[in-house]
Amino acid sequence: MRIDTFDILRCPFCGGRLELVRDLFHEATDREVANGVIACECCVFPVVDGIPVMHLQPNANTARMHVEQARPDLALRAMVGLERDEEAERFEAAAKSSAATFRDIVESLGSGFEGGYFLYRFSDPTFIVAQAIVRAVAGSVLRGRRRAIDVCGGSGHLTRTLMELSPADALPPVLADLYFAKIWLARRFTAPGCEPVCSDGNGAFPFARGAFAYAMCSDAFMFIWQKRPFIGELCRLVDTPADPGTVLVTHTHNQLVWSPSHGNPLTPNGYRQLFETREVRAFAEAGLFADVVGGGPLDLSRIDSPEALNADPALTFIATHEPAVFQPHPLHASTAPRGVFRINPMYQASTDGTTMRLRLKFPDPDYEYEYGACRQYLPDETSIDLGALKRLEAGGPMDELADLIRRRVIVDLPRHYY
Repeated sequence: MRIDTFDILRCPFCGGRLELVRDLFHEATDREVANGVIACECCVFPVVDGIPVMHLQPNANTARMHVEQARPDLALRAMVGLERDEEAERFEAAAKSSAATFRDIVESLGSGFEGGYFLYRFSDPTFIVAQAIVRAVAGSVLRGRRRAIDVCGGSGHLTRTLMELSPADALPPVLADLYFAKIWLARRFTAPGCEPVCSDGNGAFPFARGAFAYAMCSDAFMFIWQKRPFIGELCRLVDTPADPGTVLVTHTHNQLVWSPSHGNPLTPNGYRQLFETREVRAFAEAGLFADVVGGGPLDLSRIDSPEALNADPALTFIATHEPAVFQPHPLHASTAPRGVFRINPMYQASTDGTTMRLRLKFPDPDYEYEYGACRQYLPDETSIDLGALKRLEAGGPMDELADLIRRRVIVDLPRHYY
């Protein structure tokens, strides 16, 4: 946890500022807190392996007691959710290894962790649309200097995109999620440099009013029960007298159209009503998906009809006073990878020494049923010249394989992803 995060962190219960309790065990420098206890006037919260835990669920209370007893290792076990020694030891061995990959850590967390979904996240249809929207909206609002937050951001796949819009000398985006293991993975693999905060989306958010210029939630809002206070909190985070800020909710399911992982969604009109005094524009994601698959531009100037919104299984909502948002946006063209170019893990590969042959293979039937639309850009079979692939992986020109990069056959993945 960065020391300057205290400037925006607030107790979700009393709204008070927090400070490090220096009379208790802590590991901290003048720049960051690695482990310790932070307190306001009403509550105490643990900081575990650099991540403030801003809720009072049982695992957080257990972790706090372990920190107070100078056992940050046991605090990490409690927050990751590993109770049996053999499970914890498997995770700890992977976590300590500099050679461990995202996949290795996920597998060490056991079958109860939804790691398979995240492993293939960078090429699923939901992500490619959300990423294009985030680049368009956040890129128009942040301008490389203002701060963003990704609420319910999971393992930080879209936070990684926000990192691209935040220069090294700017304050990093905040990634907030209830599930500690996910944001721990994000900080290590997916979005290193982000500021993770473990918090509950079904309560008040632990941040100061107006701390951000841009607040977003993607592919999670339909699972939030307290939707009205959630939207109120997103709006509060970007509420300043000079600039009301921007709120984006993308890929939330439509109550009128069944979809896998349906959650407890609202109708398009029901979602609109949550924003109360803020003007919000709604988009049916089918049109946005067609823009992305077709090579762009992503047309945020469109006005979708009520009929189109009611018929679409997923919706996007944008509340902003920034006119630059609601226009066509060219799609981002990769010039260099943020991480490394790798073959999409959805493909099985074979080679004859000069050519790599790839065959699309879904991890399981459920994944194929939910994300089968990826076939609109991922070919069932294709081949790659190994020489061109080696040149690309060595930092060479992208021209030879540009189409396969655009179609996500070759993906810009975080280092040590799989």
